[in-house]
Amino acid sequence: MLHHLNTDDTVSSAHGILCGFSCVKPDLTLDDWLNEVLVSIDLNNVNEKSEHETLAKIYNNTLLQLNDETLNFQLLIADEDCQLREQAQTLIQWCQGFLVGLGLQKIQTHDEDVLEMIKDFSEISKLDVDVLDSEQNEQDLSQIIEFVRMGTLLIQETLQPSKQDYISPEILH
Repeated sequence: MLHHLNTDDTVSSAHGILCGFSCVKPDLTLDDWLNEVLVSIDLNNVNEKSEHETLAKIYNNTLLQLNDETLNFQLLIADEDCQLREQAQTLIQWCQGFLVGLGLQKIQTHDEDVLEMIKDFSEISKLDVDVLDSEQNEQDLSQIIEFVRMGTLLIQETLQPSKQDYISPEILH
């Protein structure tokens, strides 16, 4: 999808950047994200305008998913219809992007769970893509994907507690 645009990022990497960046920047705008993943965009070019609209949809859907209390968030990576190797590669790209996104702002936490999760994402981003196409590896990869998905929500919630869960200190007294 991003091949018409001036970028080195894959869709998975760009989505990871968006998710990581939104964890550390509560007021993240579409332009903030696009400035990180695109070198330039020409909205007069029909192909680039169409790609921009698709990226805007991804941005909007992702932020809705990250804040969805039903935990309906999904990583934008190759699905189970693709080869295991492609799934693993896009997960690695996603994790690399997520770490880049997190690094775009100073992380304000000493929460051990979050710091451990970030370390785990770093390890996942270094996985060997030469995963054999076996049932066991497929199951392992599915578990890693679910771990990353839930870990992202944990990091998001810890760094930016949702407003609906906020209880004013005055109410407690």
